[in-house]
Amino acid sequence: MPRLTDATKAARRTQIIEAAITCFLERGYINTSMSDIIKASGLSSGSIYSHFTGKEDILTTAINERLNRIKELYAALPEGTGPQDILETIYTNQLVNENFSAMLRIRLESLHVPEIAKATAEVIPLLQGIIVKTLTPWAAEQLSVLHEINSDPAQRTPEQEALIADYTRDTADALMMVFQGYMIRSFLGTPEEKDRLYRVALALLPE
Repeated sequence: MPRLTDATKAARRTQIIEAAITCFLERGYINTSMSDIIKASGLSSGSIYSHFTGKEDILTTAINERLNRIKELYAALPEGTGPQDILETIYTNQLVNENFSAMLRIRLESLHVPEIAKATAEVIPLLQGIIVKTLTPWAAEQLSVLHEINSDPAQRTPEQEALIADYTRDTADALMMVFQGYMIRSFLGTPEEKDRLYRVALALLPE
């Protein structure tokens, strides 16, 4: 039997992950068996187990891959991007919308499924770290006007750096809460409400 190319291996891993996520959403994580995933993927059990040790491994990999995609999305934003710019970017990104809906359904099970709680424990801190890193130049610029903080990092005092860090962290948390609230409200509402809810969410954030 010919050896699989790296591209084929990667494609099969993606095929397995997507099949597993579909099963998790349809049946719930706890009610999904490896047999369900094998059947949904269309691959053999040997192929599945050559890539993953079990469904917890698949779930962890799926979450990490989605976080990596989000990191790439934020990394592509220009320096000085503010919270409204970030909300607009993620509002128009289909991948973010699909990931949020999928992860919301899966995370609801984390209240009574230890494997999911373990796999998702670092999601919020990691997202906050990504957003803080993105917002820091914007926050420094905002505070340079409001509190006359030097725009040159080398000229700032420790107190000024702490003020920037606190403001950035608080703004990142506000952005996450507004976005998550908007997504949940949109998820539970009607498609016709989505644009209006987005405008309401946008108005809650600083420019």
